[in-house]
Amino acid sequence: MTVLTRLRRHTAMRRLGKTLEKSAKAWLYRRLASSFDPTHAFPATLDGVTRVLLVRPNFRIGNALISARLIDAFARARPDIEIDYLATDTTVSLFKGMPLTHCHALSRDMLVRPWKLLALWRTLRQRRYDLAIQVADTSLTGWLCLKAAGARRTLGANARLAGRYDAVYPLPLGQTHAYDMAATIAHSLGLDCETRPWMMISDTEQAQAQTQLKQLSHVPFDVGVFVGGHLNKRLPLAFWQALCDALNARGIRFILLIGPEEAALQPALQHHVGRHGHIAPSMPLRTFAATLGQLPRIITPDTGPMHMAVALDVPVTAVLNVAGSQKFAPRGHADQVLLSPTPAEVVDTITQTTCSAPVSPCATGDGVSPCDSYS
Repeated sequence: MTVLTRLRRHTAMRRLGKTLEKSAKAWLYRRLASSFDPTHAFPATLDGVTRVLLVRPNFRIGNALISARLIDAFARARPDIEIDYLATDTTVSLFKGMPLTHCHALSRDMLVRPWKLLALWRTLRQRRYDLAIQVADTSLTGWLCLKAAGARRTLGANARLAGRYDAVYPLPLGQTHAYDMAATIAHSLGLDCETRPWMMISDTEQAQAQTQLKQLSHVPFDVGVFVGGHLNKRLPLAFWQALCDALNARGIRFILLIGPEEAALQPALQHHVGRHGHIAPSMPLRTFAATLGQLPRIITPDTGPMHMAVALDVPVTAVLNVAGSQKFAPRGHADQVLLSPTPAEVVDTITQTTCSAPVSPCATGDGVSPCDSYS
């Protein structure tokens, strides 16, 4: 791991970066505000459109998979339209196998190597897009790339930069779920769209994942546990150690999946895997996804793998550390959502579900109620 990567992943540096980013964005939004009154998107917006660019250059796995559902909506309803996507170098592999003509990638090093950024923009302009869609209202980087693409028309959220687009899609009032964004855009264009993340795993990748799991254990695992998280969404090491102990006490077979930013925790967790647990080796992103797709359930905080599991139809037991994560919580009928649970409450919940007993009051796929905090 390079020094720059260590600095970028350091919690204090991330918090500082978030603060500076918010201040810079607020200043830029004020400068970019326009009085131009754009039209609202409607099905006729796609008249004469043969090539579309979807813009979401975000480095978070979850945001990439959530926005990917719009690709599916276009492919199903308008197979006559070529779809390109602007992702990032850390998320571009997630789009493998999707019905895209091109998947472009923005990288962090383009900030210090601007000629690479100019080359990317030149490539986008050469594609001569009829319509470029900004798939979020919070990314100034995405807006700059959208403008640089030189599309005949642009579409964005009816928010702070509304006057900078040719047409806008509506944003629902009040607190909305993150999974609804792609559907909001699709519906404004007359397209049907599911309200959940999307990812595709090939048969070959699934077979390789099955083989790898059998090498770890000939007996199938009952549940996977992902140790990871971003800033205040992260749970403490003591929580995961206690959860491993609780799973072992109940005889529940589990596989521990440790995120790259938590790799240093592995020695401390190794002492708690016990006779029923295994620690998975580090693996490339798509191999990780294929492995996750083979598990009967995953316990995870609000993380990229949580959204990955939803995309792959793996039931999720989400252990949320902050109330703000409700906006991202899974909503499937087999999903469970716990806010600040103890390890014992997590194990009780997955055990009750396995036995077809009523789920505890703090767990539901539709909403979140607080349990006692772990300490």
